[in-house]
Amino acid sequence: MDAQALAAFEARASQAEQRLAALEAKLGAASAGGVDASRYVAELQTLREVLVAAKAEQEGLEKRVADLEQENSKLRYQCLHLKRAVTEGDEKLAALQKQ
Repeated sequence: MDAQALAAFEARASQAEQRLAALEAKLGAASAGGVDASRYVAELQTLREVLVAAKAEQEGLEKRVADLEQENSKLRYQCLHLKRAVTEGDEKLAALQKQ
């Protein structure tokens, strides 16, 4: 889920950047033609806010993924040692029962 969420945020950020570039190009063409650019500026600001929010959310998710990966690593380490201890305990029990 985390990888999919990150991919979705990256896709949204990429789309927002593309839309932003297209609007900037339109704004440049419109300003040369004397067209009122306030509508484009407002849309650009909205897109910029969406992009900043998506990037912040992506950074938060990346940190969460890193934390979860670290926790997962610790738990795997603990499981390895617990399995080893159980195996050793079973071997000792079997040896005692044979006596």
